[in-house]
Amino acid sequence: MPEAEQTDTGLPWASPSAAPPAEPSGPIPAQVNGVAARGAAAEAGPQGGGARRGGGGRTAPRRGGFRQRPIPLRPMSVLELIDGAVGAVPAVPRFLLLRAAAVVSVSAAAALALTWWFNHAVSGVVQANPTWTSLDEFGNLVTDYAPSNAERIGLVTTEVLIAVVCSGFAATVLAGLFAPSVKAYVDAEPADPDEVRAMLRGGSARLFGLAALTTVPRLIPTALFGLLTYDAAKNPASGIAGRYILICLGCLPLCYWITSLTAVAAPAAALERARFGAALRRSRRLAARGTMRIGWTCLLTLLIVGAATAALDAFGAELRDQFGVGDQFAGVPGNAGLNGWLLLYFLVYAATLLITTPLRAATATLLYVDRRFRREGLDIRIGWARLANSAPARRADQNQGANP
Repeated sequence: MPEAEQTDTGLPWASPSAAPPAEPSGPIPAQVNGVAARGAAAEAGPQGGGARRGGGGRTAPRRGGFRQRPIPLRPMSVLELIDGAVGAVPAVPRFLLLRAAAVVSVSAAAALALTWWFNHAVSGVVQANPTWTSLDEFGNLVTDYAPSNAERIGLVTTEVLIAVVCSGFAATVLAGLFAPSVKAYVDAEPADPDEVRAMLRGGSARLFGLAALTTVPRLIPTALFGLLTYDAAKNPASGIAGRYILICLGCLPLCYWITSLTAVAAPAAALERARFGAALRRSRRLAARGTMRIGWTCLLTLLIVGAATAALDAFGAELRDQFGVGDQFAGVPGNAGLNGWLLLYFLVYAATLLITTPLRAATATLLYVDRRFRREGLDIRIGWARLANSAPARRADQNQGANP
């Protein structure tokens, strides 16, 4: 259900263009209502719509291989957002995909290094406390051996959150990098690499800063679960259930809310050339009355990509359990050390992030588009712009038909 429209902010839809014509009033015509028309070269700002043009006034070139999945010119459902993201990723220029691969690979290496360090830290404590005694339900003294169930649960939780934090950082950076290309995809035209470079020029530091700041809410519960795991390894006889639930109830809803408020900050920074603080404020305004939906979209996308890469995750788990990679992570005495299995594990880990992160980034950009559809009527402006652009061609066809 569309949300109430707010006051127009006057912020542009995309790259700097020639001054657009005045926007017609009234609802979007039936000819352009629905899905994006193939081949239309249009863009619309909050003050109107105009033909999409590059900085030099030239029309963006087209590639013969461009294919577009229909993007509805109306508020989209969650599954439509994800489906649109699947189609938008292949439309990203090759140079951006290479840059994205570099960002994701560095993030994967950072996640693997943090996981390695954390496993070594916990393993050292476990080896120092190999056994402990407890009473069973009949009051008998029982000797238990490390690692405890509490330490295992905490370790798995922390490792998963480390991957979420690092991949989330990369996804935020990629959301800004992909924003101009996804914008062109919504405009039903291929992205012009020169125009994309011009839009992104000078904005990389801002994107990395936004990614670092928006990672903090996810970093806090990760650190708390890490400390809880370390304590469980140091005091294996004590339980962690109460503290585990307390962290979940206290941190995860807050993390969900803050993530929703900042989810579209990177696309706003790239497409509107907003500064650091302005991009965060813009994201908060666009998220108004839609934080639950934004958070659910991000969570569902994460679950879908997790399910899609389940085979790779299972293969990585097999490498850790059966081929000594887990012993290398934990620093178990007598482990094989650095070898080919560890390299293979890193390649599987990196491949998982390379597959999933671009989709999450494209979904974030389409979330930005959808929020502007809902809050500012951007879909109507784009529709009017397409109708205005197609008018000369229709008029020429009519004249040709009248004068055979």
